[in-house]
Amino acid sequence: MKRQVILYLSLLFIFSSSVVNAQRGSGHNQDRWEKYRSEKIAFLTSNLELTPAEAEKFWPVYNQMDTERWDAQKLRREMEDKVIEAGDAMPDKKVIELTRAFAESMQKEGALSAKYNEEFLKILPPKKVLKIYKTEKEFRMYIIKKYRDRDKNSKTE
Repeated sequence: MKRQVILYLSLLFIFSSSVVNAQRGSGHNQDRWEKYRSEKIAFLTSNLELTPAEAEKFWPVYNQMDTERWDAQKLRREMEDKVIEAGDAMPDKKVIELTRAFAESMQKEGALSAKYNEEFLKILPPKKVLKIYKTEKEFRMYIIKKYRDRDKNSKTE
């Protein structure tokens, strides 16, 4: 019964996140994003061992964090591109503005992590909050390995 409730909540989360994230892209990239999100949610759900009550409170907060984190990371990547594109002829005043904007984008990501850590501690026991971070890392490693293996297999065929 618990698994059914968690599965139901996960599916509800997937549906709501797909509506929220529909604005992020279109076509093939959107399909890939949705597949990634679905896989991530399934991975987290199976590894975090949330109770139905925890899952009900956790997923909306996690979804919001993920959206805000995506936006902050997008801003940071844009700033990284500007840093790479900056030429030696750029005036010092502009360089200072750029470095401060870059540092601010990094700081925003850190502030989000701190903010949502506190939110998760209100919802979950501390060991499950720690498990979120471990599970996200495991998922990233899983995805990297999956795509490396896929690339290897496509090159050998």
